Formats: sequence, structure tokens, C-alpha cells
Amino acid sequence: MQTATAHRTGQLMVISLNNYLAVEAAYGAEAARNAMEHLRRTAERHFGRATLRSVHRHEMQLLVSHAPLRCLPGRSAAETLCSVLMEQPYRWGDEEILLFVSAASAAVSAMEDPLDDSLAEARGRLALSCLQGAQIFSRSHEAVAQYRKDMAAAAGLMRLVRRGAAFFTWRPVAQPDDPGLILYYEAMLRRVGHMGEQIDCADGYAALDRLGMAYLLDRRMLSDVIDELEGDPAACLNVAISSQSLSLNLLGEETGWNDMIERLKRDPGLARRLVIEIADNGGMPHFRDAVAFVRGLRELGVRIAIGRFGSGHASIGQLMALSPDAIKIDSAFMHTAYQSGRNRARVSHLIGLARTMSPIVILDGVESPWHLHIAREEEAQWVAGSHLGRPSLRRGWLNAGYSATVASLTAFNSAFQAADSRGQRLPN
Repeated sequence: MQTATAHRTGQLMVISLNNYLAVEAAYGAEAARNAMEHLRRTAERHFGRATLRSVHRHEMQLLVSHAPLRCLPGRSAAETLCSVLMEQPYRWGDEEILLFVSAASAAVSAMEDPLDDSLAEARGRLALSCLQGAQIFSRSHEAVAQYRKDMAAAAGLMRLVRRGAAFFTWRPVAQPDDPGLILYYEAMLRRVGHMGEQIDCADGYAALDRLGMAYLLDRRMLSDVIDELEGDPAACLNVAISSQSLSLNLLGEETGWNDMIERLKRDPGLARRLVIEIADNGGMPHFRDAVAFVRGLRELGVRIAIGRFGSGHASIGQLMALSPDAIKIDSAFMHTAYQSGRNRARVSHLIGLARTMSPIVILDGVESPWHLHIAREEEAQWVAGSHLGRPSLRRGWLNAGYSATVASLTAFNSAFQAADSRGQRLPN
């Protein structure tokens, strides 16, 4: 890195390693210090020219002075930097460790001390991140063992994604009385097993979620689904992201989703065919941010769905505040409906409750003719499950005939226009 003081306008970039304390507890103090050194080297390659101002535990300060950075808004530069820093895992011995960083910048008029005002400005922007610096981590033996286990699973999944060995399959959401009428296709991540079979990536994703790093995969998946929408104007697609990723300030002030939002702004037709499903696996840790995130997407035309309804951690009040366009009943309730009359009644109750919050209710877990019979008895309008369509590499919307394509697009538009006509709005 450059050590000489440069007298030209630039940026003070403040970087925070959010899982510093966890890495320190699980792998040792030297591993955490070397993780910061890994970030420094990666940032140096990214910027080409930068001055290391200081490193103190989880925080690093860089002075950057080159023209391309000044041409970018500070938030875009910070988001790009975060993406670069998190792209590859940090290797410590035989371990691969995923690093989760946030960043913010402030302009400086001269690349020399004192920079107190610029530092305060950058730290203020960084403090708006819902992550807010190094995360608290328990140092108990059980917590450390679980963290290392989760890190191995999460890093393994991200390795498959980087190599293209994890891929999307597509599952239709269809009408029970007319399985050929498709509302949309759900993107479901799979990998290839030892025998060539498709295996879902739920375990690896759950590990990412427990680590607080689901965004690392959510961002990739959303980008890939937007690619699919760009590739075919007849595609109506759904992708599920973690509730912990629902923040426009995830990596700093208005930093985390800018590139995706800009893509959707440039082509509003993409947004209108995109359904983002909130996978409520661990509640909504940043609820105010989640409301703002959903509002921002909906203003672009994106539709919002709630997944795992009945088994999620969010309260009914929180779900109502999000005002979802669609709700999907957790498949677990259909899987156990045959066990007792009470279980069967629970399905009916959940469908009724969901209908009070959303005009579109999807009954998941239709795996047999008996499940389909229940769906019809409950007058479910939309269902998902292997009985009507298993997840497939085949992009069904590409192979549909003209009339089927028109019918599905009409069904999609009609269903979601019903939500609009109800005047659903997020609270101010």
C-alpha cells in the first residue's frame, strides 16, 4: 500500500468485518488478525492505489485516491467493495472462512490528517447498517463447535455456487383444477449428489442463515433470477430470500442492494414479473428496515410473497404490516394433515387466516392425489408440490405453447391486480 501522503481529493473508506469476533472465538486471535490482512490485500488489488490509515480489530480505514472511484457515488463504491471483499473465502489452514463486511465512505479534500470530520461522517453512514459493526458472539464450547460446523457447510455451498455446481430448478405454482395454468415458477437451488441425483441445498442455506450471512447467497440468486427474466418476456418467476436480508442498509447507509434495484429501475417490465418471497426462518431481526425494503421493491413493481406461513417466526402483526401480495402455507401442514382431524382442521384454519391478509394463497405440500383432494375441498386457488410439478431443470415457460403462455401471463396479471385493487399499502 502507499505510505506517502498524497495531496489530492479522494475518499476515506471505513470497512468493518462483522464476523470478526466470531472468527476470533472459533479460530483464534491470529486467524482474525490475518482475516483483516486478507481484506487489506484484497482491497489493495481492487483499488490499485490506496493508503492504509489504520486497522483496529474489526475496523479498517483506507484512503483512496483514484479517478474511477470519484466517478462513483460513495454508496455504489462501498457496495462494490463489499462484493469484492466477500467474493472469495478467506483460507486459514485447511479451513475456508466466509467473511461478512460492511463499508462506508466520505470525501476528503486532502489526503492528510486530520480527517476527523470525514471519519465521523463515514462511521455515521456505517452505523446505519443494520449489522452495526462486529457481531456479539458466545465463546462457549457449544457455540464455537456449531459456528465451525455451520461455516464448513456454508463455505461448501458457496464453493459449489462459484463453480457452477449448484443450479436452479424450477417448480410451478399451479391451479389445482387446471395444472396447466401456471401462476409462476419458483427458483429452487439444487446440487448434484454422488449418484447423479438432485439434492436441495437447504442445509447449506440454513447454515448461512444461522451465521447471519444469507445475503451472500440471496444476492447471487436474485441476480440470476433477474437474468432469467431478461432472457424471456414470458417468464414470471419467484425467488426466496432470507428475512435477515431485508434491508436497504444491510452493508451501510443505502448499501447492499443498489445494483439490483438499478437493474429493475432500468427495465420496469422485469420488476412486474418478479415475485420475491420472504423466507421467514428466523423472524425479522430488522423489522423497520424490512418494511422500508418491501416498500421500495413494491414501488418498482415487484410482488412480495410470504413463505412458510404457519411455521415462521414473524408475528401476525408483522406480516400484516408487510401487506404481502401472496402467502404460501408451509408444506409441513399438508404432510401431517392425514394424522388426525385436528391436523386436517389446521390446514383449513391457516388458509382462512391467510386469506384475511392476502388475496393470493398458495397451498404447498401437494404431493399426492389425497393432498390434491384436500386442496380442492378447501377451494385453494393455487397449489405447489410434486403431484402437480416437481422441481425441474426444464424451464417450463420456454416450452409452453402460445395459448398456455398467454393464459399463464393473464393469470399472473389478474391474480396480482386483485391485490392492487384491494388498495393494499404499507403503513407510513
